[in-house]
Amino acid sequence: MPTTQGTYKHALSVTGQIFFCAAPIRLDSYDTCQFGCTYCFSRDRSRAWASKGIHQASPKALALRLERVARGDVRSAVDEFLTRRVPLQLGGLQDPFTPMEAELGVTRELLGVLREHEYPTLISTKGSLPLSEPYLSLLEGMNVVVRLSAAGIPEPLRRAVEPKTEGFAATERTLFALSARGIVTGLRIQPIFPGHEEEALAMAEAAARAGVRQLSFEYLKIPGESVDTEMAAASRALGYDIVERMRRLGVVRLGPDWSLSRDAKRPFVRRARQLSHALGVKFGAGDTEFIPWSDGNGCCGASELTQEGANHFTGNFVGAIRASLAREDKRVTFDMLEGLWSPAQSVGNYMDWRRRIPADQREGRTDWLALMSRRWNGGKSPYSPAFFDGVRPTGEIDETGFKIYESSELARELAV
Repeated sequence: MPTTQGTYKHALSVTGQIFFCAAPIRLDSYDTCQFGCTYCFSRDRSRAWASKGIHQASPKALALRLERVARGDVRSAVDEFLTRRVPLQLGGLQDPFTPMEAELGVTRELLGVLREHEYPTLISTKGSLPLSEPYLSLLEGMNVVVRLSAAGIPEPLRRAVEPKTEGFAATERTLFALSARGIVTGLRIQPIFPGHEEEALAMAEAAARAGVRQLSFEYLKIPGESVDTEMAAASRALGYDIVERMRRLGVVRLGPDWSLSRDAKRPFVRRARQLSHALGVKFGAGDTEFIPWSDGNGCCGASELTQEGANHFTGNFVGAIRASLAREDKRVTFDMLEGLWSPAQSVGNYMDWRRRIPADQREGRTDWLALMSRRWNGGKSPYSPAFFDGVRPTGEIDETGFKIYESSELARELAV
């Protein structure tokens, strides 16, 4: 049996993706994963700062927190999100259904708490454990969307990049069985290895036949620290140089990582969106710059369109951009954020200390709006409205010094 070394202190937290994510609070059963996928970001980065050993979430602490919030005792930004009933992403960093769960049962206990509180939950997993009891019965009684994920790659090559998973046939069986029990399911085809787009679309068709209600697609991003290690090994196993193929197609640097350029991605994103709609399935764009192309508010495959009682977070770049689509002039302005809900308490507390903004430097804004104001005009952070495909600066500045953008190009794309 795996040995745990105590409580996972940061099991419930705001994610760094809050600037563009519609469900930016994650809950992780454990601080490690056993699937060993070569492309994984969180395996090394989340363990880099962690103390030795496996740590687990506290189901009791989650229950007490949800009870306290239900009484109106709100003490943090996370509590505000919970009060708002923004969906929790169970498995935001680490898969909650790896083999050790069968022995330790932390995910099982967390599901029981979430079910008792009827809390909207998004699950991300590669495992088939949800088909066994008591997990299946727990899921049947929950307000949940179960999203399985698999790399977009030919099946004979899957073992090279997802060495400890059961293969896509098992994914299909799991999706079919869950859907047959009335549980809302989705498939996240991620990462898509460049050159294997046709396989990704075939996987989408298979998932639709299995009963999924949402699909999302995301291209491969290469962690900078893995270029000479995991990616080199994967290239040897696949029989071609992954990094070189991406360079030929066009790559961009995003922080320490490498990704295809938006021009290289756009033709496939169009095809994936069109196919999803033809299949009668909701579409989600997983590549950050294409998130506004999604049918719903986020890349999670429009979960708010298939999940009752959930309020997705829209007080960020993507929310402002999507709100602009309803305007005749398609203008994206900073003051639009003030009309969208966002937490009043500190979000910066959940981030690296270098991102935090002291209260005396917020110019009267909440911590969250101050964080957004620092990024709105662009600069050191890659994120601003112009980062997202189909959004352009107008060249105008509002009376408070913020750039004005417009989304007419995005609106034309989505009208197709």
